[in-house]
Amino acid sequence: MKLSMRPYHGEEDYWRMRQFLREVMLLNNLHQYSWHVARLDYWWWFANTDIEKFDLTQVVSLWETETGKIAAVLNPEGRGQAYLQIHPKYRTPELEEEMVIKAEEHLKHPNLEGRMRVLVFSDSKDTMRHKILNRLGYQKVDRPETNEIVHLFSLENEIPFIRPLEGYAIRALGHGLELLERCYASGLGFHNDDIHTARENRDDPSWYHHIQSAPLYRRDLDIVAVADDGSIAAFCTVWFDDVTRTAYFEPVATVPKHQRHGLGKAVLTEGLRRLKMMGAKLATVGGYSDAANGLYFSVFGKEHDIIQPWEKFFD
Repeated sequence: MKLSMRPYHGEEDYWRMRQFLREVMLLNNLHQYSWHVARLDYWWWFANTDIEKFDLTQVVSLWETETGKIAAVLNPEGRGQAYLQIHPKYRTPELEEEMVIKAEEHLKHPNLEGRMRVLVFSDSKDTMRHKILNRLGYQKVDRPETNEIVHLFSLENEIPFIRPLEGYAIRALGHGLELLERCYASGLGFHNDDIHTARENRDDPSWYHHIQSAPLYRRDLDIVAVADDGSIAAFCTVWFDDVTRTAYFEPVATVPKHQRHGLGKAVLTEGLRRLKMMGAKLATVGGYSDAANGLYFSVFGKEHDIIQPWEKFFD
């Protein structure tokens, strides 16, 4: 089938991409061979708006059928990164190669050493994409910390029991000033107790308001562990898509001084418990570090997929 490629035009395309990703996830038996719709939401409403600040008309490309149906989407996440979202009905080696070449034209970016490169991400079992990337001069990045482990938890399984933790309450994020505590905790949790970053997060909470504006955001799934002094000690935000009945955890963190108290397990299991009551079928969370993946394996179990980066330099 003949497909035509065009750049992202505007917000209408964003809403069409959301529906496309839902359809693709269902056709792929709930595996994230393409993004979960919540990952698009999180990137579109927060990560790109507040961090990357891409002009989407320059970096997102859509391939459409003759009737205007989306067949594939190419988009970045970080600088120099390329993600291929492809409808399984239209997936061919020719389309994949065209998308990778398009990524080289529009998404390459210098790495920390100043070398121009592109990272293309692939499921570890996707032999067709591996052959295409090899032929185009890409090499798999063999550093374990660059792999994303996508942990999968069927909500038909029994959720691990976590005893109530003395000195902490596990609940949904509250109203009013607690939002500022959540912003502060994010700076500490993701920046190794960096007070300066934590204060910046709290002084201008507009970034969190952007997250809360995303279509799938629900306050009752914004889970926090609150210490007796009112500070946020750990958190996870859960995104539930009732179309696919799947959920995506992003972000997850514990403030360093509260680590090793079981708070990560507590917020994750509370999220899973709420999802099960909502009728979710599958929950996922992605991890890169040994510490994060150790936590996720301990709660989600052994089932997982691996997303690997493939790298090409342009000297």
